[in-house]
Amino acid sequence: KGDTLITALTLGTPINKRKPQQPMYDDITTWITKNKENGKTSVLPAYSHGKAQRVLQAIKETTQTIYAHGAIFNMQQTLIEAGFDLTPVVRVTPDTPKELLKSTVVIAPPSADGTSWMKKFQPHSVGVCSGWMQVRGNARRRNVDAGFPLSDHADWDGLIQAVKATGAESVFVTHGFQAALSGYFIEKNFVMY
Repeated sequence: KGDTLITALTLGTPINKRKPQQPMYDDITTWITKNKENGKTSVLPAYSHGKAQRVLQAIKETTQTIYAHGAIFNMQQTLIEAGFDLTPVVRVTPDTPKELLKSTVVIAPPSADGTSWMKKFQPHSVGVCSGWMQVRGNARRRNVDAGFPLSDHADWDGLIQAVKATGAESVFVTHGFQAALSGYFIEKNFVMY
């Protein structure tokens, strides 16, 4: 128990309520299957540590070989060598034949989107796994083909539960949507800053 809690509010709005994980995984695998049927490579941007491992776990049965950007490959290899039982990936190099990548699955960091590196996968479809995809229209605004609301951040209910569990009398909130969560707790007689 503490007197003060400082928290970030990346997804701190009532609309951000986590959906069950398995249906999201099912949506991703269905999307990959449709892309394969249409001769497209499925590209899933994911941060190399954390998100990539969750996505890889979800899609490991969709294809025999999953390809990865060097940043994803390096992290995955490091974790496997450290003893974690994770899905192996094959690194995409400049020498990787384009034909080999057709209708496959590629995991890349978000920073790869829109770069010349992505041209190797044409035709491709991009599916973003992010809590921001919970907000209707974000996939369209980001100009991606699909959005899956998979996030490592606490959702609205998780934030409220975490704040209450600390027993803090004062809560300081940083970036994100301070007004929504602050308004909720002020209404409940918490001291918010």
